[in-house]
Amino acid sequence: MSSHAKLVDNPAVKSAQLLTPKPLVNRPYVFPFLILYPWFTQIYLYNYDEYIKGSEWTFVYLGSIISLQALLLLMPNWNIKVDTLFNYDQVNSLPEATHVMIQTNPNNGASAIVPIARDQYPDETQVSFLFQKRRFIYHDSDKLFTPPKFTIDQSPKLSVLQQSKGISGDVSLLERLYGKNFFDIPIPTFWELFKEHATAPFFVFQVFCVGLWLMDEFWYYSLFTLFMLVSFEFTSVFQRRTTMGEFRTMGVKPFTIWVHRDNKWSQVSTVDLLPGDLVSINRTGDDSAIPCDLVLVDGSAIVNEAMLSGESTPLLKESIKLRPGHEEIQLEGLDKNSILHGGTKVLQVNAPTANSVVKAAPDHGALAIVCKTGFETSQGSLVRVMIFSAERVSVGNAESFFFIGFLLIFAIAASWYVWVEGTKMGRIQNKLILDCILIITSVVPPELPMELTMAVNTSLAALGKFYIYCTEPFRIPLAGRIDVCCFDKTGTLTGEDLVFEGLAGFSEADIRHLSKPEDAPLITNQVLASAHALVKLDDGEVVGDPMEKATLDAVGYQVGENDIVTKEIDGKLEKIKILRRFQFSSALKRSASISSIHGKTLVSVKGAPETIRERLVTIPANYEDIYKSFTRSGSRVLAVAYKYLEDNIAANKLTKIERASVEEGLTFAGFIVFHCPLKDDAIETIAMLNESSHRSIMITGDNPLTAVHVAKEVKIVEREVLILDAPEEHHGDHELIWRDVQETKIVPVKSTDAIDVGLFKTNDIAITGYALAKLLEHPQLHDLIKHTWVYARVSPTQKEFILNTLKHLGYNTLMCGDGTNDVGALKQAHVGVALLNGTEEGMKKMQESRQIEAQQKVYEKQCELFTSWNRPAPPAPLKIAHLYPPGPSNPHYLKAIEAQGIEVTDDMRELAAKATVSAAAPQSQDAQGQLADKLLSSLHDLEEENQAPTLKLGDASVAAPFTSKLTNVSTVTNIIRQGRVALVSTIQMYKILALNCLISAYSLSVIYLAGVKFGDGQATVSGLLISVCFLSISKGQPVEKLSKERPQPGIFNIYIMGSILGQFAIHIATLVYITAEIYKLEPREPKPDLEKEFAPSLLNTGIFLIQLAQQVSTFAVNYQGRPFKEGIRDNKGMYYGLLAVAGLALAGATEFVPELNEAMKFVPMDNLFKFKLTATLIFDYAGSWAVELVLKYFFMDSKCADIAQRDF
Repeated sequence: MSSHAKLVDNPAVKSAQLLTPKPLVNRPYVFPFLILYPWFTQIYLYNYDEYIKGSEWTFVYLGSIISLQALLLLMPNWNIKVDTLFNYDQVNSLPEATHVMIQTNPNNGASAIVPIARDQYPDETQVSFLFQKRRFIYHDSDKLFTPPKFTIDQSPKLSVLQQSKGISGDVSLLERLYGKNFFDIPIPTFWELFKEHATAPFFVFQVFCVGLWLMDEFWYYSLFTLFMLVSFEFTSVFQRRTTMGEFRTMGVKPFTIWVHRDNKWSQVSTVDLLPGDLVSINRTGDDSAIPCDLVLVDGSAIVNEAMLSGESTPLLKESIKLRPGHEEIQLEGLDKNSILHGGTKVLQVNAPTANSVVKAAPDHGALAIVCKTGFETSQGSLVRVMIFSAERVSVGNAESFFFIGFLLIFAIAASWYVWVEGTKMGRIQNKLILDCILIITSVVPPELPMELTMAVNTSLAALGKFYIYCTEPFRIPLAGRIDVCCFDKTGTLTGEDLVFEGLAGFSEADIRHLSKPEDAPLITNQVLASAHALVKLDDGEVVGDPMEKATLDAVGYQVGENDIVTKEIDGKLEKIKILRRFQFSSALKRSASISSIHGKTLVSVKGAPETIRERLVTIPANYEDIYKSFTRSGSRVLAVAYKYLEDNIAANKLTKIERASVEEGLTFAGFIVFHCPLKDDAIETIAMLNESSHRSIMITGDNPLTAVHVAKEVKIVEREVLILDAPEEHHGDHELIWRDVQETKIVPVKSTDAIDVGLFKTNDIAITGYALAKLLEHPQLHDLIKHTWVYARVSPTQKEFILNTLKHLGYNTLMCGDGTNDVGALKQAHVGVALLNGTEEGMKKMQESRQIEAQQKVYEKQCELFTSWNRPAPPAPLKIAHLYPPGPSNPHYLKAIEAQGIEVTDDMRELAAKATVSAAAPQSQDAQGQLADKLLSSLHDLEEENQAPTLKLGDASVAAPFTSKLTNVSTVTNIIRQGRVALVSTIQMYKILALNCLISAYSLSVIYLAGVKFGDGQATVSGLLISVCFLSISKGQPVEKLSKERPQPGIFNIYIMGSILGQFAIHIATLVYITAEIYKLEPREPKPDLEKEFAPSLLNTGIFLIQLAQQVSTFAVNYQGRPFKEGIRDNKGMYYGLLAVAGLALAGATEFVPELNEAMKFVPMDNLFKFKLTATLIFDYAGSWAVELVLKYFFMDSKCADIAQRDF
């Protein structure tokens, strides 16, 4: 097998290599050192005076060898290519290979080296590997590793599924191909995870730096830094284990299910289900769900998919039984409503009919074929995204390392200066080497990973407070540079609950006349009563599309059991029995049903007016004028039509009838007109996006006139709109027309004609899906897409195409839609936002129940702990006291019962009084209870404030990286705000760290040459104060209003790099000046004593104070506040931290508080030097501020993209 041949067939995998482990002795961290250590020992024992010449060089040489070996040993943990190079040999044939290196495409999880498994079976050896919970199996036929291949993915004929009787014969081959049907998510031990964190490059580097500081006798500072490092990593490990624990609860608990195997029904565990199994599906219990992905082949079911898509509206799922067998299955099309997804809940089932391919199941459930199991299901894919795509935020990108490389250039220059000058002065070599290493290490910011993590986690936590959840945190900074915001219409800009306005099409005199249902013909009422997919559950609730509910309420029909609809007319009960449904298809833009009424067989069809028009036998004269008059005013209009089939049609004929023949030759029955109320915050949100230089676009499947009206209402379009659409009448060989909303201007065009770009200057453009399909090969397509504001009557595939094209044109895109119809577009956008239909009250209740659940777990652990100490259980906290019986450990029982809204009876009081008789002092009990309450609430508040919310199924949608549980459009502006904050926090952090490190390197070089140290107390106090500023840096809240300015996309640009270098030049100038002034007063010792203890000196005082002031100016000048987030004064921790540090520097320079100078080990200064030092501190701040201001004014790239301007 060629090393360059494709080895793994999967879109997430970029490349793969076959490997075999190197012998241990041949590895770079072993073989060279088998020679180096004996060689060094030989020189040490026999040639010491000739080559080593001193104990300090012994330490240097031996320390260098050990450090080099440790570095080579750790490097494979940091980079998969280094791991491959050091520990493996590449091989070209599979029989030689023991491992495979998988390199993933960006944002598809981490690359990995995984072992190859060779499982022996009687008939073959199966070669495979496990990567990201997927088993990739090798196929000799095409010489490729692929994930399991499922029949459903190969678009089988429907007859294959319709006639299936389940699996027969030996299932061992299927078992080894597909494995068990469960989520195997092992949780590593605490120490296993800590080892992973402790071998990360920055952590190792930080520990190395701590070791160097200890060698330089900075005990307090070094141990404090080490404690902070380990504490942060411990916290991260605990958080990761908690998250992994949540992932483990996401799988469906195994239960027994009826399976038709070997032509008989038997019960098996859901863990043992295999693709191809025919199973019986019944209502799921509270703690169970559908065990895997299924295709419904007989019967029907009502399903709640909230745990997968987030949408809480139950859906009717119908079987594929009556679909034409010769057609291929359409998972995203006509058969979408026949798929049962794993993890979702079945609320109700209707058993199959008598003429099923197999006999009825013992539990009389609906029949379904298993199509995918385990991590291959829709739910499994969502869990895999949560586990693998949302990895820890790291600094492993190229920009970070280039930046550190840039800083190292300056550090090496500073250390070289120290080395040359120190050698001239005859400094002790080992001390000189230590100083040079400390200077170099001082420019690698140890806070970098922590700050990156905090910036993103702060945004995640802030979004969580708005009930917005994110499965891919790397997308948060992308939201800070969005150019184009795309919105679906129905359910996104307008509400889901449409208001029934009336029926139209019955008055020739007045095309705008709306009739009440009782004034409309009886047949129209009957068509409306039967053309729906509403179902009544066993508990009496009617579920389905809110628009269809509104229609049935208006016509006065009631949905009963067994698909019967009833209404009392003139004292008699009229019954309509729905015999068969053809559910709505976004591709066909219509739905239909066949019903029995008074012995007649009625076909009822409902859909888009232009679609129904093509299927009418006779088109009313004013058909177009009527529906367009309503769509122009923003109403949603559907046409209804009907026809009759033969009376009392036989059941076998009904099952064989094809959809196409049912939905033709129809008679017009009227128009249904709905009002689409805008969401409360739609206008405000679009206005804010327009004002902040974002381009807002509408992409909808609705009528173009309705779409344009809503776009005008929310101010997406502001000028006269021209619509590019299909001609409604024959225009020769012209396939398209330009028309305005009132149709006063109609210009026929060919799809090959050049597009008049002059139209873009004077009009806002709308285009339909039909026109878009005609122009796919047009050379000006990209120009048209850049200038289009409204897309109407587009299919889900076309929505995806539009987003892809905008991305291809270089724009950062956001798509906001619902989690069902817009899945493709939501996934293609840089930032996809699925809006669900939750309310704030509902979310608060859900959050409270989660808090109670968490408190209950903590309290029960406390009880276990107290029991193990032979002590009585602590009092139950008030919030959860109602969950436990009254007793000595539950003094809040009655209060808690009242808080739940339950009336407290005398019996309850008597029971509580008897139960609380105890030897324990009531005050003590009460105090303990209050303490427990305080502890639990403060722990929760701390978690809420600092941690990204732990995702649970039902929070995230399988459709999009961002999911809003609320239906608010303002979700978009909230995400953009947090994206901007994350982006500016990251860039300001790079600038501040760079300047602090460069200042540190150069001030250290001056101090080391003079043999002066900072006091341990000085280093610790300044370190603590600066730590407060660093911890506060990512706490800035976003400003309410989005600004026109955009954050910088990265750090390598004239503004950022120029600002860093300019401010650094100011800092170096002040440092050099103060050093020169100090040497005038306190001449440099020609050969300083480097071994002496720390002693206060003018050089130490001056350099410490100037460095402290420079750190203040670095934070204050480079803090990115408005217009993206609150100013520095609003960030209390940062503001008061900086004031404290600035106060310390100024008080030290002016000797304003002599006791402070004495405590900080500063020496007394004369008045002239105090004046010069204070003036220098002020100049340093003012100069840095001026450099930042000038570069920001002239070079900051804050302009919006051209597409955000209406006239470009």
